[in-house]
Amino acid sequence: MTLAASRGRRWPAVLGGFVLLVVLAGMLGAAVFHTQLAERQLKIGQLERSVNDERERFDELRYRRAELRSPVRLAGAAGDLGMVRGDAGTFVELDSWATARQLAVAGVIDITSRQVIIDTDPLEQFSDVKRVSAGQP
Repeated sequence: MTLAASRGRRWPAVLGGFVLLVVLAGMLGAAVFHTQLAERQLKIGQLERSVNDERERFDELRYRRAELRSPVRLAGAAGDLGMVRGDAGTFVELDSWATARQLAVAGVIDITSRQVIIDTDPLEQFSDVKRVSAGQP
């Protein structure tokens, strides 16, 4: 056998070995990729559970806040403190000059003290008072 003949028989074996090596490397890469994918999926699952837990907690806190702010509970707490319901609610009309003098004497503390409500119906006054007390312009 000549050297050329032995090389002619060897190159398919070398090529087959190289292909086998590439296939094994590809399978190893696929296994590593699948492992990374599974780990990330577990982390995503944990984050989703955490988000769901916090949403439930938020709903519970919102429910508790609604209970604490309910008029029935507030009336009961006021009654426990000895408060009684007033006969009727009335709005006091203020002279604009008297208001201006009072603001001048007291000094302006912030922008909300300059927002005086004049000539509006009671429902608009109520919404304006709520908005100003919440710090909204």
